[in-house]
Amino acid sequence: MGAVSAETGIKAPRLKVTSIRAIVPFKLVVTFSDESSGTFDAAGMIGERGEGTEPLRDRRFFGSVELANGVPTWPNHFDLSPAWLREEMEKRGELRLPLPVRRRR
Repeated sequence: MGAVSAETGIKAPRLKVTSIRAIVPFKLVVTFSDESSGTFDAAGMIGERGEGTEPLRDRRFFGSVELANGVPTWPNHFDLSPAWLREEMEKRGELRLPLPVRRRR
């Protein structure tokens, strides 16, 4: 479910990842449902200790990422929240926003 805007009371659509592709070394090329996109450097995330991230250190396994209902997910069921992923990419300067639509005069 999407969040409800405090200003309008209208439910915003839930952010999803619409395309994802793993590239070496440990990066994800991502496009979101709001048309923003970029390349997420996952090296720091997979360097953290954890049951879910341990298998991601294998490049072949890392490359097996797929989308499950708009959520990046690996075969071990480790997944990334699209909202968290977008926020992290924005903080790091990895996110490109869509160009505004120009109206013709």
